[in-house]
Amino acid sequence: MSDNDEQTERENHASIWQNGKSIGTLPPSPQNMEQVRKDIIKFALGFEIKDIRTYSGYRGDLLVEITAMDIDVITKIKEWAENLGMETALKNNSMTMVYELFCITPDENVYGLAQPKQ
Repeated sequence: MSDNDEQTERENHASIWQNGKSIGTLPPSPQNMEQVRKDIIKFALGFEIKDIRTYSGYRGDLLVEITAMDIDVITKIKEWAENLGMETALKNNSMTMVYELFCITPDENVYGLAQPKQ
């Protein structure tokens, strides 16, 4: 592959990212995913689920959202999440019969912003 071909390929890939940045130039997350979120994800993957994702909430809390069609599956995952010390919230869309389970990380000081207790 010539230098010109490589440059064109890089330009094509870069164009899909906002501000023209390719994934190779995006900064990595400063922290690793904590163990409790890994544990609930591993547990949930053993069931028939529709989707799973993890993200930061608007208050800085870290969430795992699990979507499934079967309430029994959601109930089992919810119980496991609560056993891990996570707070949970369940949302049901009666039109599509999809259940969304939100598992919230128990760490209140997610970004290390709280003052240490003395």
